[in-house]
Amino acid sequence: MSRFELSKLSFIIGALLTGLSTSAIADSNTAAPADDENETEIIEVWSTNIINSALIEDDIEKKQAAHLSDLLRDQAGIDIGGSHSIVQGINIRGVDDLDLNITIDGISQNNNMFHHAGNLLVNADILKAVDINVGTNSVLTGGLSGGVAFETKDAKDLLLPGQQFGARLHTDIASNDYWGGSATVFTRVADNVDAMVYYTYTDKDNFESGTGREVTGNEGRNYNGVVKLGWDVNDHNRVVFSYDKYNDRGDYYVKTNFGAGFAEDTDADTQDIDYTRTSMSIAHELDYGDAITMRSTLYKNELSYVTMGVEGNSEHTGYNVLATSKYTFGDTLHTLRYGGEGYEQVSTRIDSNVQTNKDTADSHALYLEDVIQLTQRFSFTPGVRYNYYSAEMESAGANDSLDKSWTEFTFGLEGKYRLTDAWTLSASATELFQGPGLRESYVDYTTEFDQALKAETGINKTLGVAYLENDVMGLDRLAFTFNLFETRIEDYIDNWTIGKGNPVGYYENSGDYDIDGFESSLSLRNAQLNARLSYSKSDSEHLETGEQLRYEVGDSIALNLGYDIPEYDVNVNWTTLVTRTDDSVFAGADIHKAGYQIHNITMQWLPKDMSALTVTLGVQNVFDKAYYSHASYSSDTVQDYEPGRNVKLSLSYLF
Repeated sequence: MSRFELSKLSFIIGALLTGLSTSAIADSNTAAPADDENETEIIEVWSTNIINSALIEDDIEKKQAAHLSDLLRDQAGIDIGGSHSIVQGINIRGVDDLDLNITIDGISQNNNMFHHAGNLLVNADILKAVDINVGTNSVLTGGLSGGVAFETKDAKDLLLPGQQFGARLHTDIASNDYWGGSATVFTRVADNVDAMVYYTYTDKDNFESGTGREVTGNEGRNYNGVVKLGWDVNDHNRVVFSYDKYNDRGDYYVKTNFGAGFAEDTDADTQDIDYTRTSMSIAHELDYGDAITMRSTLYKNELSYVTMGVEGNSEHTGYNVLATSKYTFGDTLHTLRYGGEGYEQVSTRIDSNVQTNKDTADSHALYLEDVIQLTQRFSFTPGVRYNYYSAEMESAGANDSLDKSWTEFTFGLEGKYRLTDAWTLSASATELFQGPGLRESYVDYTTEFDQALKAETGINKTLGVAYLENDVMGLDRLAFTFNLFETRIEDYIDNWTIGKGNPVGYYENSGDYDIDGFESSLSLRNAQLNARLSYSKSDSEHLETGEQLRYEVGDSIALNLGYDIPEYDVNVNWTTLVTRTDDSVFAGADIHKAGYQIHNITMQWLPKDMSALTVTLGVQNVFDKAYYSHASYSSDTVQDYEPGRNVKLSLSYLF
């Protein structure tokens, strides 16, 4: 039976958005006008680009993002699980971060640390760019359901033409319940050398949920330090050295993702938890115009999770290269994108200074795609990717091990047809591949391995329609996108119930899943007003049992309204997030995820007579609602409640 049998409300809203739209912002997996690669939204925030996001202007700064959920939860098709600072799990179409392609400055964040904590430590304040891929729609992207690429700032992004030195001071305080600040210094050391030093610190107390209950186990502090040195070797070559250290430490519950209610009901005590990411990289940028542009990176990334005398450690040493070349063959324009990526991962458990577990993996890929512009209105993009993955895991407790490698060629094909100057249709199909991930770093295992274990494979299919036009219906801009998708994942490896995330288990494939649904958005701009309404839906089903994915989100609606008041140097942003109730079955258990509706408002003042100053006042969860994300762990006894009403004030000064 087709999984595209949508509920009446889902269909009505999707159709309503289609009917209302007369233009579109095309994101990375949606039809865009074939002759304009920059048609997608690019918005600056403190010299930060939010790419393909359709976020309202200056969104990061206005949101005062202290958690990834503050930044990304209003994005169609994406959610963030976890209310705690060490539980920030990205979820795309119901697929959690262990099966996504997530990077920071090109550095793989493919970690599996501990199933009660997150696998990602990232600071929103220092981000230069966030590139969100909803679904795997290109052979350039790994993962089963897309991914997110974060990029941090460097001095070249911050220095104005002719400027030799600059600095930024920032401070913020929130009623529910943290305070912190950051300092950034950036300078031109020589004509062709620039440097940046950044440091931020946040002190956190226990917050209150919308139920009025104190959510214990949140007292701690985190800091992030970044040092970057850039060297413009000549007009065509640039090299950037980077060091990035992020630490989060506090009195937290070990079962952090279960929330405080479960811990208190079971009389659990908080523990000293020390969670650190350390990243080092050297990147080379090459630019010879249409002939070739290329970015390549060598890196080392380490995550360390320490509590109760035990350390889980995950270390990646890797590389990535991506190049673009444009050329004309006959009357046909070609845009070639090609490169490769790979890493060696070592996951270890250290108990009282003695190593008790060690798993290793090697992952490599080569890829090539060609955007072929056959006519002004039609283009198609074939692509091919070669995947290699090997894993070596051993379980002393079960006297069992796995030493196996997998290889696979995967292919992709996308076509775009521009019906008119405004309307564009697209269709794509991309094959999927992901090798079996390593087991959790922190946990001591008694695991048995299926020696016939298969890699996860599948295919993602997308149909898209987009409409984009300026100066229409009395508006400056009106935009619309609608993407219908169907994803088949074969030989899925569940991240919770099998040996990958269960101390005692059998590491095996879990069968096949179908995930399908849509993402739709309608946006407009008129003078000082910006507005965006989006609706996203995803449903998953195991083909044998009919059960759903553990972290299925279901249906989400987001409304963003922004208004500039230039006579007072003020802009105002309102966000409403609605997630419908989702009832699912996982591992034989009924899971009820209550729907919720929350509202946030932010006001930002940028005085013209003090242009270096920015003052931002916001209220998150205005009506103090009790809610938990559907991407968080939940059951009949566990609800990881998010903060209730939270008044935030931040000030920034740029020298």
